[in-house]
Amino acid sequence: MSILDIMPLLSLIIGVSLLLFILFRKSGLGKDKKTRFVLATVVFIYAFMAFDYYVTINYKGDTPYFGISYLLRHLTGFLFFYFVVLFTNGTINVKKWLLVVIGYTLLRWIFFFPLFKYTTLSEFMNFVEASAYDEWLDWEYLLMSLLNILLFILAFFRLKESPLVLNLNEKQVFMYKWVQLVLISFVLLQMGILVSDIIGSLKIGKYEAFESYEVYMKFETLMITIFFFIFAFSIMHFPVFAFTGNFEDLPKASKKKYAKSSLTDSSELFEKINTIVKEEKLYLDFDLKLNTLSDKLDASVHHISQAINQNAEMSFPDFINSFRIEEAKQKLLEPRPDTIFSIALDVGFNSKAAFYTAFKKNTSQTPTEFKKNNKS
Repeated sequence: MSILDIMPLLSLIIGVSLLLFILFRKSGLGKDKKTRFVLATVVFIYAFMAFDYYVTINYKGDTPYFGISYLLRHLTGFLFFYFVVLFTNGTINVKKWLLVVIGYTLLRWIFFFPLFKYTTLSEFMNFVEASAYDEWLDWEYLLMSLLNILLFILAFFRLKESPLVLNLNEKQVFMYKWVQLVLISFVLLQMGILVSDIIGSLKIGKYEAFESYEVYMKFETLMITIFFFIFAFSIMHFPVFAFTGNFEDLPKASKKKYAKSSLTDSSELFEKINTIVKEEKLYLDFDLKLNTLSDKLDASVHHISQAINQNAEMSFPDFINSFRIEEAKQKLLEPRPDTIFSIALDVGFNSKAAFYTAFKKNTSQTPTEFKKNNKS
């Protein structure tokens, strides 16, 4: 017996352990429980896939449970991208995102509905080989795989390009680059699996031998388990505080340390922060970080974050963006305003998308709607 033979079972055990680690570890992903639950859902789908493969291999496909995990597999790309958005303190249009996910899920389930009556792998293969479903299944698998790969690539770039509110130390920089490397390696792995599947189906025929399908299931669960173990462990040890600047996202040990510090009343420090940001127009610097305020006010970055969170009741990025939006409003209402993109750059945003997101979050309107509603 080789290690590949027990890989689905081992993957299932590691997957369940990782799921518990993500759900019950008290620090690592910040205070937003949604971030933790989304990552846990992705891991659950892959753990369920390992269970599906284990049962299918051991019963040679003679089980009504085979292939159920495949109906959920398209969700991994969507959920992983959403996890990275939440982790990096980003935003997306959740309603539109949900409609796309639900729509695509229903289309896949409708496509597979005629196959639900086949309760074993052999029955399924016999039907598919004798019908037009053979080629359609190939195309469906290709589409799903490419979509997942695309979403993982987008997640990588979202992680890479999301602004940090903190200058990282040497250890944190290493961890940040390591997380990016692990993610891009997984994208390459997914591409490799897709290419090997296509070549394999051309060489021996997609349903010619159950043994080739067995090897595929064992190999895939091994690679995916290794990825999620390394990625989850790494991401749980990277300070999400570097993206959010929110004092509540610090590890409990750090919060305790600063809770017992000399900052018993943060209102005085907050007044200094508010004044210096406004008078020196520090918010116009798109790369403004907590360290900048720390140096100017001779206070720790954690104290500054604490003062902003407790007094403005918002995170550091939202606090700075509130100044940028106020200045943008004035520019938008000028008799002959610049383009929205020019205004976005002028007030400290590094992209039009970031400006639109922050503006809508702050005013519940887009910049165009604000101009239209206030032009009188």
